[in-house]
Amino acid sequence: MTHLKPTFSESWHKVAGLSPRLRTTVHVYRQQFRGRTWHVARDAANNQHFRFSVPGYFFLALLDGRRTVADAWTLSNDRLGDDAPTQNEVIQLLGQLYASNLLYCELPGDSEQLFNRYRKRIHREIKGRLSSILFAKIPLLNPDHILNRWVWLFGCAFTWYGAAAATVLLTFGLAGLAGHGDALFSGASGVLSQDNLPWLYLCFVLTKVLHEFGHGFACKRFGRQNGTGGDVHEMGIMLLVFTPVPYVDASSAWSFRSKWQRIVVGAAGMLVEFAIAGVAALVWVNTPQGTLTSALAYNVLFISGASTLLFNANPLLRYDGYYILSDALEIPNLASRSRQYIYYLVKRYAWGIKTAVNPASAREHGWLFVYAIASTVYRTMVAIAIIWFIADKFFFIGAILAVGAVVTMMLVPILNLIRYLVTSNELARVRRRAVGTMGATVAGAASGLCLIPVPDHLRADGVVEPRQIALIHARADGFVRHVAPSVSPTTPLGAAIVDADSPRLTAELDRLAADKRATEIRGQWAVRERDVAAAQVFEEQIAALDDQIIRTRKQLASLEIHAPFAGTWISPKIENLVGAYLRRGESIGMVADLSDARIRATADQFAAAILVTEAHPEVEIRARSHPDLQSTGTIAEISPAAQEQLPARSLGVFAGGGVETSAEDPSGRIAATPYFEVRIDPADAQVFYPGQRVVVRFTLPAKPLAWQWWRSIEQLVQRRFRI
Repeated sequence: MTHLKPTFSESWHKVAGLSPRLRTTVHVYRQQFRGRTWHVARDAANNQHFRFSVPGYFFLALLDGRRTVADAWTLSNDRLGDDAPTQNEVIQLLGQLYASNLLYCELPGDSEQLFNRYRKRIHREIKGRLSSILFAKIPLLNPDHILNRWVWLFGCAFTWYGAAAATVLLTFGLAGLAGHGDALFSGASGVLSQDNLPWLYLCFVLTKVLHEFGHGFACKRFGRQNGTGGDVHEMGIMLLVFTPVPYVDASSAWSFRSKWQRIVVGAAGMLVEFAIAGVAALVWVNTPQGTLTSALAYNVLFISGASTLLFNANPLLRYDGYYILSDALEIPNLASRSRQYIYYLVKRYAWGIKTAVNPASAREHGWLFVYAIASTVYRTMVAIAIIWFIADKFFFIGAILAVGAVVTMMLVPILNLIRYLVTSNELARVRRRAVGTMGATVAGAASGLCLIPVPDHLRADGVVEPRQIALIHARADGFVRHVAPSVSPTTPLGAAIVDADSPRLTAELDRLAADKRATEIRGQWAVRERDVAAAQVFEEQIAALDDQIIRTRKQLASLEIHAPFAGTWISPKIENLVGAYLRRGESIGMVADLSDARIRATADQFAAAILVTEAHPEVEIRARSHPDLQSTGTIAEISPAAQEQLPARSLGVFAGGGVETSAEDPSGRIAATPYFEVRIDPADAQVFYPGQRVVVRFTLPAKPLAWQWWRSIEQLVQRRFRI
């Protein structure tokens, strides 16, 4: 839909007599975006870029330092007709070029006030770098001379041959990992352990330095190939959540004509990391586990694989994936233009401003709308997650960041919106409608957050455990002759599961029998001789021998172990049991009734208090490793006293669970803070297997979102200060 644009401007007299020109250090490059020709102006002195259309370039080409703005505009109208820029567009174009320090002009006082933004832009850059606590950038060096010296060697990595070599490395690395899936995923739980953190950060820094040099060498190679220089003048560290991370400014790639070259520059760092991941995978597979080399290789593999895919390749964050997507879609400034498109939709359709300018072309509407919504939601979630993580570790810093986030993400935009609604000339005819729609929107959002109840839930980790379980131990020393197969079908009560023999006990029983026979003969002889005292002694000895024989026979009988109840016989040592010598008390296995299981879940004192007073007895149960396995259950009991020993080690953080364990407990079974146990009876015990970790979702009475968020903050404060 075409919108009428006013041709004339009331501020035109302030710029009509000026005779500006582009600075001598500015070079202009032609590019194609979605079938249209555009021009990119780049100043090699300060690495500033600006993109303008063909009519805008035609107008600027007329400005040679002698011709006035009014004369250039008149010539543009004579030559271009309706395609010529309007007076407002000319003022905006000149102001943006001057703000980017691409335009030279001697300005009188009134014109200086109109579009002198250079000092303000520098001030905003410095202020932005200082105020962006989570993502502050600190330039350290100019790497251009290093890149110029070594681009002949490392620039070859960004050719078809280099891509093929990186693909081969990654393919071999993935092939090597194919048979080590269990070790690969189980090792992830130890990556964030305290002992590994220094090595993890060292690997992170080295990997990211190579990543950033990949961007630099790719930019330099294509810049030389195109004759555009590909200058890279800034490299430093970015404080990403207070963690120093290397970065490089390769924005000179924006002047490349080929979008594929710009895409390769954006993807160069990830290509380097994928090649590094392939090498790290081969080293890890061929290195004994537990060595420092193996740990370092796993760290590099984790960083180059997981972090690259989750962050650098994600187009919703302004990292490599964002610039790749922007070039692939041929939509420059995707993030800012998507926000401008949302503003346009609000102005045009909610407020009824008919002169609102649509920043999107015919094929960009959908992309800009979807990206604006998705990126805003995702960035907000990332910011909240980062602040929550920091607050959980360093409460005061997290609280300061939370206040800063509320101010910058909520209060400042709200104040700017109020000022715009009250003072903007653009709303002169529709101000009442704009204020009314915004007031209704705010009232509706506040009502939704504070008044409308929504479902509320709590989650807790748990472990499946048979309700009836018996540990089987050897009751006497002996050699195993036979053992029932494990896992055997349901074992009936009294069935023999282990049969052992003890030559020592058999020999002892034979000796006792012989001693008893000899004592009986002596006793008979004493009776014949009518030696009453001797006969009584022999009778006592026979009784003592009978007791020893009974005990020995019981020990021999105990070598045959029977199931204490009907259940399933489980023995992890089954393959090595037959013929093995067992000592008394040694663990053999267990008998469990798998048809009747229960779930033991953990809840801290804050969650337990809520569960006791508010939780619905019916719960939802879902297997953590297999989310498709789900069932329902009923709360059977909540322990009245807190305890420290976990039902299973798998519930601790070092085994992948959610309960923080004590650093002084090497077994990982002692919780760092006491917890309450919630026992749950599943509706279908056959869905899960013993030892499986599950997530239990408790249903609470519906509450407004504002109350739920306040409760989470309150619990965080209570947990941090132990109150």
